[in-house]
Amino acid sequence: MIRSYKYLPSIHSRLNELVIEFFDRIQFETGPFQEQFFGYSLGYLANRHPQILKQRCIAIYSELKTWSFRERAKLFYLIRESNQIEKICCGSYEPRKLDRHATGIYKELRDLFIDLYNQVLDGDAFRELFSTNLREHFSEFRKLNSDVTICPLCGIGELKMDADKIRDQYDHYFPKSTYPLSSVNFKNLVPICRECNSTDIKGDTDIIAVSSNDKLFFLFDTNHKGIQIEFQISADHVDIENIHWEIVFTNPDNKIDEIESWRTIYHIEIRYIGYIKGRIEKWFRHYWEFVNDQDMVHLSEADRNLACFKFLDKDESLGLSFIRKPALICFLRDSVLAQATIEARLYSLPTAV
Repeated sequence: MIRSYKYLPSIHSRLNELVIEFFDRIQFETGPFQEQFFGYSLGYLANRHPQILKQRCIAIYSELKTWSFRERAKLFYLIRESNQIEKICCGSYEPRKLDRHATGIYKELRDLFIDLYNQVLDGDAFRELFSTNLREHFSEFRKLNSDVTICPLCGIGELKMDADKIRDQYDHYFPKSTYPLSSVNFKNLVPICRECNSTDIKGDTDIIAVSSNDKLFFLFDTNHKGIQIEFQISADHVDIENIHWEIVFTNPDNKIDEIESWRTIYHIEIRYIGYIKGRIEKWFRHYWEFVNDQDMVHLSEADRNLACFKFLDKDESLGLSFIRKPALICFLRDSVLAQATIEARLYSLPTAV
């Protein structure tokens, strides 16, 4: 994870709280179902969604009231702990999988929580009750995180901003198809770039199953110090496509397991190398034209290089670039053959009269 998001406390997270409060109320109940178990707000939503919300909650209660208090306590603990996103990320708790093979009450719970996201969270009833919608959450979230302009998961894809007509899709960090109990938890819901959220990259990948030692970056970690990358060329070639690149990742807190999980989940190496191969000639040409610009000839070569990389530093500080500077530094240092080929083409260009 390149950087973390700032968490937005908002009314949109109320849906998750209301459902957990419902399970808290029924934990020790054994009599007939009562409307007051819902509370006012969830009751309003339940009456507006009688099949997917009200009837399911009643069916779940009818089953649970036959269970022992000890069995019920275990289930409610499961629901609560499945929403402790930071705790799960640091490997202190492993939530139970409730995938499409779930049966009995676990299937009822799965269907309930998935539909809370698919049909309730941004549905008419929620909008009317709380006078808001998911687009408004996105707008406020992007204003709070306006300094994050490239995807914090990959550092490549550009993110939509509040002013854009189209918003980025929310990604379930723990996919709702496998871990539905946190489907409407906004510490598990983040806007990320289209590529990271695609089926070719993360999609519905069970990130806990593929994590290294159950350690994952928490997307709202206020103490996260970012990741530093260094590129190395292990085999140079006149053809950029045939250069062999290697990448070293480091973190000031030495989060080796988290980095390994992140690299695996988001296919970081293959994406970074493909990204560089498609752009390094353009980056080098910009560098070459900058340091050979006639307006810069009064400066020493060292000062021209310094000015160019100061410019790239500003790009990075604005969140406009993450890979360009370290890749270009590596290319200038390690690639003699490809540089010579590009420079020969540049010197052969006709001079304007």
